[in-house]
Amino acid sequence: MKRVLITGAASGLGLALAKYYAKQGWAVCIADIQDEAGEKVAEDLKQKHGSDCFFQHLNVTDDNQWLALQNEIATRWQGVDAVINNAGVASSGDIDEVELKDFQWTMDINLMGVVKGCHYFTPLLKKSHGNLINVASMAGLLHMSGMSAYNASKAAVVALSETLYSELDPHGVKVSVLCPAFFKTNLTDTMRSTNPSGTAVANKLMNKSNITADDIAEKVFKDSLAGKLMILTHKNEKIVWLIKRYLPSVYFRMMKYTAKKFNAKMTEKQA
Repeated sequence: MKRVLITGAASGLGLALAKYYAKQGWAVCIADIQDEAGEKVAEDLKQKHGSDCFFQHLNVTDDNQWLALQNEIATRWQGVDAVINNAGVASSGDIDEVELKDFQWTMDINLMGVVKGCHYFTPLLKKSHGNLINVASMAGLLHMSGMSAYNASKAAVVALSETLYSELDPHGVKVSVLCPAFFKTNLTDTMRSTNPSGTAVANKLMNKSNITADDIAEKVFKDSLAGKLMILTHKNEKIVWLIKRYLPSVYFRMMKYTAKKFNAKMTEKQA
């Protein structure tokens, strides 16, 4: 039986991933800070699919909890075939307005939480020649204004993943990085923002998306096993990313125009 660890798996995209992997017959470790929800997910998956699904409390900023999780999986499963560093948070605000503690909070979870997952579980993945999947965002490739902390954290996850893609190849470990754009999830439930309008805009864009967490989970499963580095799920944003790569002057004009337009709307609402 294949074995997968998924952080932030009690809700949102992590939950969709857990359900999809369990449906394929994988044993799933639900690692999350939400104890009640995590226990329920693990029990539901175990009852439905009969595989070894279990919950482990994990705050991705806590090294001791990572070590406890590593020990539990090494003892219970004697290894792991895939690790999905999915846990993340959102924040927004102009650079001179965002609180530095919120910037640090975003980096600690979105970047260092992923770094720790890679650090503690790469030894097990080397033994199994498994898959390492880091969840970034299209914000790691396309950098909208007013999102400096989130953009920086996700861009760093992309850079980390690209580094490990070649670094771990000699050890038989396949590395993928997921960069989705907006889709319906609970990311804004804990979002820290200096402007309520930023959260409202994010919710509006998520609700308009015709791509679901289930769609993304299926693509992650198939693309990662195929050894694909960059997993891009949204066609329009992928086109913008290609414009950035091949026509950067056009891309930055677009970004400046979007920033001016958004700033004008915010000024109008505050007037």
